[in-house]
Amino acid sequence: MPLFAFRGEWQLEEEDNSCLLFSSQISEITFSKMLRKLLFNTQVVLKQQPKLHHIQHLAAAKILQLEQIHIDEAVKLEPTLSIFTPEIWRRAHQTFQNHGLETVNFLRIVTGNPAVLKRTPEKIINSLEIWRACQFGENLLHLLLTKYPELLDISDSHQLLSHIGFLKSRVSTSKNVWKLLMNSPDLIAQPEEIVEEKLNFLIEVMRIEVPEIVKSAALTLPFEEMRCRHEFLVRLGLFKPRPQKADPNEPTSNHKLYQITDTSEKSFATKICHVTLTEYEAFKELYAKELERKSRKAKEEEDLSDEDE
Repeated sequence: MPLFAFRGEWQLEEEDNSCLLFSSQISEITFSKMLRKLLFNTQVVLKQQPKLHHIQHLAAAKILQLEQIHIDEAVKLEPTLSIFTPEIWRRAHQTFQNHGLETVNFLRIVTGNPAVLKRTPEKIINSLEIWRACQFGENLLHLLLTKYPELLDISDSHQLLSHIGFLKSRVSTSKNVWKLLMNSPDLIAQPEEIVEEKLNFLIEVMRIEVPEIVKSAALTLPFEEMRCRHEFLVRLGLFKPRPQKADPNEPTSNHKLYQITDTSEKSFATKICHVTLTEYEAFKELYAKELERKSRKAKEEEDLSDEDE
């Protein structure tokens, strides 16, 4: 599975959870189905974190220890896990459990990143310690690694800490860095200059405040696409940057950043801009040519200036 192959949010239905957590007379088949739904739904809603923490706390009594039924359900979801012996499963589970990750989180991690089971306890611990150094706090770190198990593949602690430090310098707090990664985990693989260009555009051109930026996946979008969507909205009269000294808490008629960036091109065109996808695609092509002409003209003027000197 490629790095950051999926992103999403856990959604846990109260009715199903209450059945799982409080019914002691359900059949093994029913338990298996409910367990699978609880453990492996990969949709996580950040605003439900307190609820999720409470659910996991209650669920711990049911699945504190790793049982064969848990392994069987994991293998159904990720068949490549079938090559590992029960001893390997239990060794890895014990390692994660010793470092504060509950069984539900362990199962989500290994189904999302089966290669974790190939590692020795020492390598697993080293991966956890690399991320602990980012100082997100244990609960937030566990949420991040459970949502994106591929992050455990990172082994260069110096590079990671340097990148986290850079992000923190732009969004002020470790909590904001964590929010960025929860929405855009691929930031870890993006060069600083690319991230810098995007942040400068969002903050200086679009006049978006940091709290709104970290609630979106805007930084996952290529810079060219981000700039194009903004320009399209401006030319349609659907986006007006805030004045520089405006109160950031003052309501605006602009769409929220996540509505602009966290959508497909089709949704952006039809639901945000109220045009057809074909019309937006035509604008993209014309805008790219416009930028190319401007760039070529600027270069020609620069060359002429050099010749005059």
